[in-house]
Amino acid sequence: MNKNKTVTCSFSMDREIYNAFKSVITRNGENVKGNLIRYMQSVINYEIPNSETIAAIEEVQKMKSDPTIGKTYNNVDEMMRDLLDV
Repeated sequence: MNKNKTVTCSFSMDREIYNAFKSVITRNGENVKGNLIRYMQSVINYEIPNSETIAAIEEVQKMKSDPTIGKTYNNVDEMMRDLLDV
């Protein structure tokens, strides 16, 4: 990487929070640094820093690319009946 285009980040945080985060990330076969970089890239791409929103957007993109995922509706009333379990 070009040194003029890189930055070294350094910060301090609570060890318990870091260890909890690290245990979740490594359980999924990822590393902490790589996960943070991917998260930052998602924030840039979607301009939304909320991880749940990012996950929902990605889920919709997968569903759009594969119509066999999820259920489709012809009208809002049908969808609301399913959502409200009426």
